[in-house]
Amino acid sequence: MELTPEQRAILEGARGPYLAQCMRWLVEWGEVMGARRLVRCDNTHVLLCVPNLVARGASPRTLETFAEGLKEACRHPVASHCVATVHTLFVTLDPLDVPENDPGQVRVQREIAEMAARAGYLTTFTCAPYLVGNVPLKGEICAWTESSAVVYANSILGARTVRHGNESAIAASLLGVVPEFGVLLDENRRGTLLVEVQAELRHATDWGALGYFTGKIAGLGIPVFDGLRRLSQDEAKQLCAALATSGGVSMFHIAGVTPEAPTLEAAFGGKVPHDRVIFTERDLRDTYASLRNATGDEIEAVILGCPHASLREISRVARWLEGKRVADGVRLWINAARVTRRAHPMRHLPHQHAHGLPAACDRRLQTGPLRAGDDRRGSDRGRHRGLPTRRADREVDGRWLRRSGCVLAAWCEDGRKERRWWPTRRSRSGARWIRSRAR
Repeated sequence: MELTPEQRAILEGARGPYLAQCMRWLVEWGEVMGARRLVRCDNTHVLLCVPNLVARGASPRTLETFAEGLKEACRHPVASHCVATVHTLFVTLDPLDVPENDPGQVRVQREIAEMAARAGYLTTFTCAPYLVGNVPLKGEICAWTESSAVVYANSILGARTVRHGNESAIAASLLGVVPEFGVLLDENRRGTLLVEVQAELRHATDWGALGYFTGKIAGLGIPVFDGLRRLSQDEAKQLCAALATSGGVSMFHIAGVTPEAPTLEAAFGGKVPHDRVIFTERDLRDTYASLRNATGDEIEAVILGCPHASLREISRVARWLEGKRVADGVRLWINAARVTRRAHPMRHLPHQHAHGLPAACDRRLQTGPLRAGDDRRGSDRGRHRGLPTRRADREVDGRWLRRSGCVLAAWCEDGRKERRWWPTRRSRSGARWIRSRAR
């Protein structure tokens, strides 16, 4: 790679061994990916989380070594020109009664969070940084972890970021540069797959179904959707998350809607698309049906917010639940960023937890907040069905409900334990359930 004298000096240790290692990470990654140079990066979204129970079976020494690596990163200041927000954690810093919150790991995470704040990181602890003020401009070079947020940044905002891992995002935040390859380059942002949408997308979950269907076909390509209306922020979240779950998509275009696709021709850079697929009403139904393997009717938990819930979504849930209570034996959780929870009073939500709020902050779905008895989960999220299936003790059902249906499934007006009630309106409606094989 072509390095500037300053970059070469950092690589050779002029600013210490840790920053030399960070530069080596970026240079070696760039060389493998065919990058010619490093370019300025003004915006990062990084992982600074202890592994908690994700690293089941790991030795204490391994966990300590990993945590020490994160602390070392936080001993160095974020690049002065760079905005650096922090991704979700594998623990929650709230005092919640969930087995995944290992006290020792929570203690270490708090220490790292304090160090990160002093180093200049914005401790947002969210998988949707665009909901909490990190909204890069069109063309801005970024280094984001969280695959769904990468798709959102590239597609909805018109910013530029490849998929980053832990090391590369930390290195970018400290050095303020990234290797230039992939969708950072104009020629790699053109569409490769035409998706003609004939199905009517009535609910946000339908956009997730479209994304899940398309991601499997597109792989690492760039789908271009034709025949879609302008989408809302919540619909965009669903589409981006599902595309990143079933495939390796980093961006997409919607003809006449997204920033870099004023026309269908512009989305493909004036070239003829290599492949074409049609998304019909039958494909919509089949996508829902392919995710269905439920063995019972009861639910133990209803989880909303993956990616994290927006203020609009929380407000809707609050309206639906006003004057009602969650049924006995059912846990309702709303995953949201801490700043989002503080912005919404949630005074209308049922006080079912010790701290009075059914909102889980800081963490992500696949690590909680669940108990061993939460065997079946209802959710309105497309991303929920892809990630947790990797847990060996869970069985996943992909039936989806609109958000209102998920919430209705969690409560009964007189407080009786009526958990067998489950809306079945529309053939493609339903929710994602989880049943424990170990029970």
